[in-house]
Amino acid sequence: MKVIKIKKLKMKRNWGLKGKMLFGILQVLIPVMIVITILFWNTQKVMKQEYMRTTQSRVTEIANKIDAKLSDIYSVSDNFAANNQLDKYIEKKYSPQEQIYKKLDIVSIYSNIFSAYDILDTRVRISAIYTYKGELFNFLDPNKDTNEVIEKLQEMKIEDPDLLMKFRWFPVQDNFLLSDYPEGIREKKAVMGVRRIYSWKQGKYKYVQLFALKEKDLYEQYDKLAESIPGDIYIITGDGSLISSSNEEVVKAGVIPKEIKDMILHRTKDSQEIRDASGSKLINVKVSEVNDWMTVMIIPVKAVTREVDVLFYRIFVVMLACVGLCAIMILHLYKSFMDPIGELNTSMKEVYGGNLNAYIDVKQKNEMGDMIRYYNSMLERINTYIIEDLKAERKKKELELEVLMSQINPHFLYNTLENIVWISNDAGRPDIGRMAASLGRMYRLSISGGQVIVLMEHEIEHLMAFVKIQKNRYKDDFEIDLRTDMQQIHELYSLKILLQPVVENSFLYGMTGLKHPMLIRLTIKEKDGWVTIKVMDNGRGMDKEKLKEIRNQIRFGRTEKAEQERNRRSTGIGLHSVEMRIKLYFGVDHAVSIYSKKDVGTLTVIRIPKITRDDVDEHGNLKENKRIK
Repeated sequence: MKVIKIKKLKMKRNWGLKGKMLFGILQVLIPVMIVITILFWNTQKVMKQEYMRTTQSRVTEIANKIDAKLSDIYSVSDNFAANNQLDKYIEKKYSPQEQIYKKLDIVSIYSNIFSAYDILDTRVRISAIYTYKGELFNFLDPNKDTNEVIEKLQEMKIEDPDLLMKFRWFPVQDNFLLSDYPEGIREKKAVMGVRRIYSWKQGKYKYVQLFALKEKDLYEQYDKLAESIPGDIYIITGDGSLISSSNEEVVKAGVIPKEIKDMILHRTKDSQEIRDASGSKLINVKVSEVNDWMTVMIIPVKAVTREVDVLFYRIFVVMLACVGLCAIMILHLYKSFMDPIGELNTSMKEVYGGNLNAYIDVKQKNEMGDMIRYYNSMLERINTYIIEDLKAERKKKELELEVLMSQINPHFLYNTLENIVWISNDAGRPDIGRMAASLGRMYRLSISGGQVIVLMEHEIEHLMAFVKIQKNRYKDDFEIDLRTDMQQIHELYSLKILLQPVVENSFLYGMTGLKHPMLIRLTIKEKDGWVTIKVMDNGRGMDKEKLKEIRNQIRFGRTEKAEQERNRRSTGIGLHSVEMRIKLYFGVDHAVSIYSKKDVGTLTVIRIPKITRDDVDEHGNLKENKRIK
């Protein structure tokens, strides 16, 4: 008994049972995972809502502190705007030689007027005054009253008529009223507030108050809270300009990042969750009650739900580990108990596909092993019966083929004799003898000692004998171009009378009514164990309807009318005969293909297995290993 091992068993194994077992586990685990996911999602939602409420109260607390700071500044500004304590200094114009007196006046104002108003030194003081006469009283640094500072103030348009007596706040910037900047970022940055003061008595704007509110003083209103949250706090103006931030890098840059600015300005409500490219964020905004400032707290959702997310991921990993462990157990059990059934199933599929030698190696010494042995024995008996039946059937087909081969239509011989008679009218022509010789050679090659398989060279020789006969008839009306590497086909064999019917087909459907010489090109090539034969001509060709008829004749044979028409014009060994003989000997369906276009030409392609001397026995027949599988 010849045993064929199934080499690709693991790749082709039927996963039906294993798939059902795994699917059963997944049917339990997936709903559990869905429920867990929903619970975690709800938990995250509740956590975010609770955190939003908490942060809203914190943001309100910060905003109230900032409002208190601003209210204190507005109170100080109103106090000095309403009295005339500074009038005598505002009316002064100091010459370059009187700058020392100006500094003494600055000290006097700061010590006598401001200190008297703020005895406890707890309130915000005016940082500078710029008079309508162009004098700058810098209370933070009396020496810093240069033209550079005045130009900076003018760039800020602190005397803008549209300002009236309203406060105008400028984004956080370097405190240009100081000569020496402190080392810390928050100490050197300040928020400038300006207000024009109008004298009702004099009927004009007398001076501009400048408040340089240090960013550090603002940050101290919420620094402890900022250190305890996993996000950032921003204080901005109504148009998004930066006032203060818990992020020191943002303070250093002096501007809020554009994506955060857009997120705040385009919000739909003061407390909401917004998603951007970096993920979801919780935003709480509180608008000041004394100006347009906004206190904003932005916290990434991941920071809020981090603990819950970590727990969810751990549960997810555990669930995956359970699925993996179950899969390993299933595979182990399947390999131990179900592999033999899988091998049997695969073997049965191969038998169903036509492989009657799909025996199985017997490894088990139990009931499963006995079942496989019985299966192998049954397969061997079936194989024996089928092979014997095939041999009998093949013998019958060979006898039928011999009869078919012997039924060469005599009409061709009659036509040839008519040609000989026709040529003999011109006595003394040597072509008559050549034509008769070609006819004799052709019939001798067609008999071939009773062999069915002949050398491809003999087939070509048989074809050329046929061509010589046609040459006597058609003269220079056609040429044959043999484009074949004779060295390549030297060892090749072919079915007998394979080429001549195809070339004859070119004469039948290509010559009639043709006004130019017809070129018939024959190519024979061998590649990857197959021999491809192509016969192409530039004759009349066929229309679609005729081509369809010829293709049907190749597959199913000719009708009685078509048979009679062809018998009057050909040898009788047509393309249908070629197709059927190839199928009979090699089991190849659709071995003959034909393509044609009216007034362009016809292409016929034949494809047969590669046959060499090793595939043919001493009687010229195919060996068993090359016959129909």
